[in-house]
Amino acid sequence: MTSNSPISMTSRWISLACALGVFALLYSLTNIYAQTLFYATQFYATQLSKLSSINPIWPKKVHILAIPIDAAIPFVALMIVPYSWSIMLFCASFFMVKTPAQLSLLTRKLILATLFACFIFYVFPAKFTFERPTVLGWTHYGYQFLHITDKPFNQFPSLHVTYAVLLGTSLWQLSKSALYRLTLCCICSLIIISTVLTYQHHLLDIAGGLLLATLILVITNKLRNNLVLKYLTVAISGFLILSIAGFMLNRSMTSITFAGLYRLVATYWMLSFFVLAWAYQYPNQPRDKRWFAKDEQGRLLLSTWLTFAPLLLGYRLMWYVGQRYQLTQHTKSDFGSLNHTDRCPTHKIVDSVYAVATPTLFGLSKMSDEHYSYFSNFAMIIVIDSAVETNSHSLSLKQALHTHHTYAQAQRLGAGHLDVSNLEVNHDDSLSCDFHPSFAAVQMRYLYFPLLDLQSLGEIDTQHFIHLFKQIDILTAIDIVTNITKKKLPSKTILINFQCVMGLSRSVALHALYLIYRGQLTADNYVTWINEQYPKAHINDNYLPKSLVDKVGGLAKNT
Repeated sequence: MTSNSPISMTSRWISLACALGVFALLYSLTNIYAQTLFYATQFYATQLSKLSSINPIWPKKVHILAIPIDAAIPFVALMIVPYSWSIMLFCASFFMVKTPAQLSLLTRKLILATLFACFIFYVFPAKFTFERPTVLGWTHYGYQFLHITDKPFNQFPSLHVTYAVLLGTSLWQLSKSALYRLTLCCICSLIIISTVLTYQHHLLDIAGGLLLATLILVITNKLRNNLVLKYLTVAISGFLILSIAGFMLNRSMTSITFAGLYRLVATYWMLSFFVLAWAYQYPNQPRDKRWFAKDEQGRLLLSTWLTFAPLLLGYRLMWYVGQRYQLTQHTKSDFGSLNHTDRCPTHKIVDSVYAVATPTLFGLSKMSDEHYSYFSNFAMIIVIDSAVETNSHSLSLKQALHTHHTYAQAQRLGAGHLDVSNLEVNHDDSLSCDFHPSFAAVQMRYLYFPLLDLQSLGEIDTQHFIHLFKQIDILTAIDIVTNITKKKLPSKTILINFQCVMGLSRSVALHALYLIYRGQLTADNYVTWINEQYPKAHINDNYLPKSLVDKVGGLAKNT
């Protein structure tokens, strides 16, 4: 979908649901929190003071931001009408924008405004000071509804003001008609003015709303993509939910230590996802390899777990509840068909070298004779792991091969049944066996090329891909020479396995780029090849842009 293509109604409704959902959740939570804190200070001032001394970010009180000039502002009951326009314009704007780019920018603005405002509501809670006069007439129903849905908290900054500015700027370019723009200005201005004339906000709240709107306008133009927004949302939402939950559970102030623990966990959650958002905002392959570090067996390091535990635990949970994507495809490989549903097509690179892209390594937990026969066709398997969210299966493959080899050897020696449940894994580079040609020495080589989930490959420097492909070529060239010299290994010796445990798209994209680098695919036929060989891979031009394909093709190796 191009930036100027029509927007589907589904996309509009989804964007509206996301923006409205974030607002409804976080605004309600912070409003309830501020109300609870306000009444708690009436009875537990001493305990709150102690709590604040231990946790400096924890608010001591609800602030009052009235200044002398606020007392001179009249109450105008009729202004409840333009005040109610805010939510109407908020919802209508998602159906007024004309292009996907406008819809995306609008969604970013409103969600970021909600996130930042609610964070401020939490760390700097404020309450409206003046008591609203009794309202008679039909406007009475509007104020009744307002009293139920919006308590006199969440004051600074005024989200009504921020939204009015952001909506006005987003809808300004939709028409050049002077009447349209004048009407838009009047609506947005009346919404801003109504916040003080309905006795919902003070003047300082209005100033804060204008400042926040300015900040949002600057930031949204700098956000690289919606993935950055996604993790900013997770970071701030998680922080507020955990912090407020901790406060509500400890509102009796009987356990200061317990409350401090919630604060610590909430802050850790927020910082962890902020770091992840930073990684998406500023792509850097060498840095990602350090931040999401793994050992030579493809296992996440302790440092990675300490930094990204909330993310990694979330993916681990999805893994256990069966959310992992599985490829099931009957296909015939270059070395013959084994009729297995987990088989992916291998592609011949040169003599004795084949490549394949997989989401997993063919069901290693229950490795059958057929699986082992498949892998034993290769003297070496080069695993290129592109998943940052979990461990690679390269170690599991080695363990499975070693376990199967040990069991087979025991049967050959007449040992009968062998209990392999507690068998230690052989961590040597080769798992050798010399009693049958089909159980040839299998060597494992592991290369780590982390790709963040859904991150466009076009954001990664082309030279990093070329460096990876040269590493693969060096490994295959060395072992081909060795095989020719020793003349011990079968003719089909090396499998290059582009692997992403979390799915298929990343591994297929790397596989295609490698074939383009080798000169076996071109910018004209790589899409057709992907659709034919991996029909269940979902790779669009945004994920694997043609500009990257052209760059890699320009550096293609002459073979």
